[in-house]
Amino acid sequence: MKKKNKLNEGVFDAAKRFSDAFFDGLKMNATNKALEKAKKSKSIPPNIVQKMGELDKAAKELEKMLKELE
Repeated sequence: MKKKNKLNEGVFDAAKRFSDAFFDGLKMNATNKALEKAKKSKSIPPNIVQKMGELDKAAKELEKMLKELE
């Protein structure tokens, strides 16, 4: 019975990692598209677009640091 539970845990862990990576990819793609659209927009001031880029970079750095703690 323990082997079956370990196998199930491994399968669920793999599925969770896959779904997390999938949705992280979607989020990153949406963020990149929004940032590119803002850069091309004439109605958004350049300082706001710059700040959006800085925030995106800071969020990626923080995520990397948190992953290193695991």
